[in-house]
Amino acid sequence: MFIKKIVAALFACSIVTVAIAEEVKIGSVTSLTGGNSSTSTEGIRIFKGYVDMINAKGGINGNMLKSVVKDDESDPRKTPALVDEAINKDNVIALVNGVGTVNTMAIMKTGILNKHDVPLVGVFSGSDAIRGPGSEQIFHTRANYASEVMKIARLASTIGLKRVAVLYQDDGFGASINQSIAKAAEEFKFEVINKTSYKSGDTDFTQQAKQIIDSKPQAIFLMGVPDAVTRFMKVYDAPAGASQIYALSFIQVKDLVTAVGEKRVRGMGISQVVPNPNTASIPLAKDFLKFLKTPYAAGVQSNHINFEVYLNVRLLVDAVRMAGANPTPKKITKALISMNGYQLAGLPINFSETNRRGSSYLDIGVIGVNGRLTN
Repeated sequence: MFIKKIVAALFACSIVTVAIAEEVKIGSVTSLTGGNSSTSTEGIRIFKGYVDMINAKGGINGNMLKSVVKDDESDPRKTPALVDEAINKDNVIALVNGVGTVNTMAIMKTGILNKHDVPLVGVFSGSDAIRGPGSEQIFHTRANYASEVMKIARLASTIGLKRVAVLYQDDGFGASINQSIAKAAEEFKFEVINKTSYKSGDTDFTQQAKQIIDSKPQAIFLMGVPDAVTRFMKVYDAPAGASQIYALSFIQVKDLVTAVGEKRVRGMGISQVVPNPNTASIPLAKDFLKFLKTPYAAGVQSNHINFEVYLNVRLLVDAVRMAGANPTPKKITKALISMNGYQLAGLPINFSETNRRGSSYLDIGVIGVNGRLTN
């Protein structure tokens, strides 16, 4: 009888434990389809898989996490409404891995993140337009485009490339890029001999490729979104070695090589805002590679973009943990702000009350044999 009472008591306790466990929702409003989709396709599997893995280990502070994902189809007109839905209908307390300059500007225009104190950790955009007033709830983990442009320009200048052609998107994103290139040209003494634009959603880049080739540049800065860069490279038919080509960090090398062919893109330089996970010795990179070997990340490739996704998810989960047993948007924001001199498994992160730029890491990777990016 005594043993039966003990068993009954233990069973009752387990029921209470389950009953008080809360579901903590974190979300991602991203581009699973459309022109920016190459950034998000495997990234969402990382997000969901990591959340599932954390839950399998008991959750955080007694709570289970739930991932909420919404596809804005790379359309900035849809992004704000989906963010509103995630916050007010799905009750997410934080967002992660936003995609796109114009999409993020559209969110900022509504003021919804500030209104509800909901933090957004990591955006795949380096535009300064999303780093000024109104962006207080956006916590960036990558260097801005101006820094990427400067890194590319410095390298191009170092190897003696003085005639530069630029492909840019005809919107706020492109305008910001052109301002950065103008400053870089002045500092590193090169000449922008051609600026060729395209419209968001364009599919035929034959004319743009011809204009740039005809200008006979020594270097080409492809400052477009991944889909635009891919479509440009498909029709770019200048002789091998005619120009050194550079692109920004959100390019998915595997997708580019698959779509265009290794020989056409070999030697292309791509700025990088996170360490190479395949060569970095920091624990975070080792954790990432270990995670990819689990069932939670089945089929996900190791590359810079996916490592950045993982970094952002890890950072947000750490903030949720720091927020305690009853996390709220305000508590998570406070936890992120406290990460000044923070070590995310060996990667320095520096946020504060006045700083939302957590990392300034920069490097240049080069596409080599077998489509591998080395830096």
